[in-house]
Amino acid sequence: MNVDFLIIGQGLAGSTLAVELLKRRRSILVVDRQDGTGSTRIAAGLITPLTGKGMNPAWRQQYYLPKALEFYHALEQESGRKLYHPTPVVRVFASERERKKWRNKQDQLEQWAHEVPRVDGPFRHDFGGIEMQDGAWLDTLAFLHVVQDKLIDADSWREAAFSEQDVSFVDGKVKWQDVTANKLILCQGAYGLRGVDGYQGWFSHVHHRSAKGEILNVWIDGLDDARRYHCNGWLAPREGGMWKAGANYEWKRLDAIPSEEGKAEVLEKLNTWVKLGENMDVPMEVIGHEAGIRPIVRNSMPVVGFHPEMAEVGFFNGLGSKGSLMAPAVAEHFAAHLSGECDLDEELKLPESN
Repeated sequence: MNVDFLIIGQGLAGSTLAVELLKRRRSILVVDRQDGTGSTRIAAGLITPLTGKGMNPAWRQQYYLPKALEFYHALEQESGRKLYHPTPVVRVFASERERKKWRNKQDQLEQWAHEVPRVDGPFRHDFGGIEMQDGAWLDTLAFLHVVQDKLIDADSWREAAFSEQDVSFVDGKVKWQDVTANKLILCQGAYGLRGVDGYQGWFSHVHHRSAKGEILNVWIDGLDDARRYHCNGWLAPREGGMWKAGANYEWKRLDAIPSEEGKAEVLEKLNTWVKLGENMDVPMEVIGHEAGIRPIVRNSMPVVGFHPEMAEVGFFNGLGSKGSLMAPAVAEHFAAHLSGECDLDEELKLPESN
């Protein structure tokens, strides 16, 4: 089998890149382990216009958000499946100091949010908050299925394990199993970085601070599900009274196994700002518990590029917790570069050494 590009990994990075290359009529094969541990499969897919203690927009958000909307809506129209769910986001202020911080910068951020003097609900704080109208969540599992179906229809998908030991280079091309490709692009997320499952791949030298995150699936009775709520952690609505609750950051134990410690940490965070559980305003029951590893590279910025010693081997990684927002635009750019349409963006470029 001869293809232009052999893509390893069908998470957010691999999926968006594959779609963009197919748009350009490039021949591809996407290979995925399908072991259920990829971070995209369990991710909440949140798009939150202002995040962190500083309530700041994501890097290049003004450009990346319209690109994401265009990309997901095109897939929805093509597949007939709902993937992108606009949901206003409420950030509950935890203190008067936090409210003052917002008021000091609200003129610069009015595009993304407006202040609400009071947040109705079973919240422990009474300092109001901000509401972000451009909030949304991507149904990441449905997204992966839609892209997989698209790849299968194009005879461009294969379930298989990948190992660098099975790769050889002949006459400037890459050979793996029965496949010959012009370029091999590794989109393996945290697994492709040093420290996960003892993996030592070609890009293990890339400096990263990948983090395990745990998310709870909970049933909550009576909380307004027309909005998503953030404070110390977050609550994101799903259907039938179900919510996703998250999330924690575990920096040392990088595995995809849910832990009692992680569950307790998420619940402890929630209880600092929401009155939940027995004898509280809103009953809650934990229904499920999932874990994944966020690939965090270079100040939580995505990176693309090529191996410093193997020009045939490319890399798309580092989407982290803002992957649903950033992946489409970065994939479009990388696909354009791979197709000879533009130079590689210096701000996205993988450093030659770390």
